[in-house]
Amino acid sequence: MIERSVIKRHGVKSFHIVAHSLGSILALALAVKYPAAVRSLTLVAPPYFPVPRGEVGTQYVLRTVAPRRVWPPIAFGASVACWYEHLSRTVSIVLCKHHRLWELAFRVFTLYRVRTYLMDGFFCHTHIASWHTLHNIICGSAGKIDKCLEIVRDQLTCDVTIYHGRDDELLPVQCSYAVKAKIPRARVKVVDGKDHVTIVVRRQKELAMELEEIWNRKR
Repeated sequence: MIERSVIKRHGVKSFHIVAHSLGSILALALAVKYPAAVRSLTLVAPPYFPVPRGEVGTQYVLRTVAPRRVWPPIAFGASVACWYEHLSRTVSIVLCKHHRLWELAFRVFTLYRVRTYLMDGFFCHTHIASWHTLHNIICGSAGKIDKCLEIVRDQLTCDVTIYHGRDDELLPVQCSYAVKAKIPRARVKVVDGKDHVTIVVRRQKELAMELEEIWNRKR
C-alpha cells in the first residue's frame, strides 16, 4: 500500500523511512526494494530476534515475541492475538465494527482535551487488518529479516538509527543491539524511562527534533 499509494502515485524518487515496532519489518522490506532511494532509515523498537540454527523461524519468533503470559497487558494482548486466533478475531470484530462508538466514548472520557490518535488508528482498521497486522507480519517475515538486514548493511549507504525504550516490556533492548550487530554502522539510542509505547507517544517533540537532525544531515 505504501508503494502503490505514495511512491508510485506521486513519483517519489528519494525518501526517509521512520518505523515503529512491527512497522520496522515493513520498513526494511521497503528499503531493500528501493535501495537507491532511501536517504535514512530510523527504526524505533524493532522486533528482531536472531533465529538460532536449527530453529523454525516463525515458531521461534512467535514464542519469543508473544509467550503465553497475562502480564504486562501489552504482552497479554500480543499472546492472545498470536496464539488464540478465533478469540482475537472476535475481539477485533467487536472493536472495529463499532469504532465510532468507542471513539466517541474516548473523546468524552478525556473531556475532548486529548485526541486519542492511538485508539483512533486501531479502531479504524478492519477487523481482519487489526488481527493480521500483528500475526501475519511476524509469521510471514520471521525467516526474511536476516536477509533484509544484510542487504541494508552491504548495499545501502544510508544512515541507520535505532531508538529503544529501556523499560520496554514487549521487545527488550537486546532487539536493537541485535540489529546493530547485523549493521555495525547503525547508531542505537536507548531512552531511559520509556517503554514500547511511550518511546513515541510521550516524547513526540523530542523525536521530531531528532528526526529533523537526521534528515538535515542527508539533504
